[in-house]
Amino acid sequence: MLSRLFRRRWVKTTGRVLDSRLRKQYRAPASMASIGPISLHSYVVEFVTPSGETTRREVEQSIDSIDVQVGAEVPLLVSPDGTKVELDEEDPRINMMAAANARKKADEARFRESMRSPDARR
Repeated sequence: MLSRLFRRRWVKTTGRVLDSRLRKQYRAPASMASIGPISLHSYVVEFVTPSGETTRREVEQSIDSIDVQVGAEVPLLVSPDGTKVELDEEDPRINMMAAANARKKADEARFRESMRSPDARR
């Protein structure tokens, strides 16, 4: 959320992941040993800048975002001049917590819908 404050005029767009490399790897604490190591990647993404040019830049995965595969579409925030880009970490497509919250809301809505009377569903 803090990144949105400082990137107020940045443009939301999507880009395609062209390549990926391992940037850092952390060991999980002993209490979470079952999840294994935590890997963070750098991605080469291709996207269209606000001026209409197609360009490629490197973006880094944060601890809050999921791993994405090469060839996948990812949400991006691009500076107005198109020189800076980063992953839109608040987007539920790549944010672990936002995705979990979206699944929870969908489950609650589905549950409420199943509680309605059968006559009301027709």
